[in-house]
Amino acid sequence: MCENCKNYNLVFNNIFFQFDKEQLNKFREYVAEIDVTYWLDYSANTTQKRKIPVPTFHQNLVLVFDSYEIEELKILLGINTGNRSKMITTADIDYSLILN
Repeated sequence: MCENCKNYNLVFNNIFFQFDKEQLNKFREYVAEIDVTYWLDYSANTTQKRKIPVPTFHQNLVLVFDSYEIEELKILLGINTGNRSKMITTADIDYSLILN
């Protein structure tokens, strides 16, 4: 969280999200309610690797994820907390990280 601008920065794979508190909570709620089974069944006959769409505020931009990425996103957002052993620390990240 940026203390000056009160925005939350969320980096996931190659996607950078920037939310205010209300937007972050709405995104978190949306991700928590995604029916992964429905989307996997709905897109079962396609050749796409990523089959779970997540709409954005921009009408012409939809992000697509696979089931593993959705589960990882849920862990990152604190939705799935049942398996705490999967949580990583800053020492586990193998790229330059600047803590500010």
